[in-house]
Amino acid sequence: MEVVVPLGFDEARIPEILESKAGWISKHLGKTPTVEKLQRPESIDLKSIQECWKVEYLATSGGGLTVYEGGDGTLAVEGAVDDPLRVAGALNEWLQAKAGKVLVPWLQKLSRDLSIPFARVTIRRQKTRWGSCSKQRSINLNRNLLFFPPQLVRYVLVHELCHTKQLDHSEKFWSLVEGYEPDARRRRREIETASGEIPPWA
Repeated sequence: MEVVVPLGFDEARIPEILESKAGWISKHLGKTPTVEKLQRPESIDLKSIQECWKVEYLATSGGGLTVYEGGDGTLAVEGAVDDPLRVAGALNEWLQAKAGKVLVPWLQKLSRDLSIPFARVTIRRQKTRWGSCSKQRSINLNRNLLFFPPQLVRYVLVHELCHTKQLDHSEKFWSLVEGYEPDARRRRREIETASGEIPPWA
């Protein structure tokens, strides 16, 4: 666990604050995958683009790891494959690159189709949000959207594009979203279920 405090903060107060939040900390640390809980995936199912990759591991000497896609739907991981943290890190790098190739063009096409322009898009691994939009109309998308079915990804993209016109979550905003995505509120509920299916390594 990492504790971040502002410059000039009285560091002597940190133990007291941690003690007061001990229950909350324990609860959330329990949800965090540890090295013992991490397992090398045998397959990776990217529902958003209907791709299911069979993962093969090849142990070689040296500390690095390489991930590359085979033409037969195989994802090869080569190197120090016995280290679950390194494997997770390498797969996350692959997933990040994949998300950029999939989500950015998807958002651009939807932006054109709906005539809702945005300024720029960034792909991140956000912990609590599937997307966000700034006042400058810059959109952030969570790369783990790749694990969602296409209709849920579309909903998130529409949601964020609508924020370029209406930043809050007022009734005016929801009316705007539902004009493009009639099942928006149901999709929002479905995301809670889908988010539980994201693998621990991701």
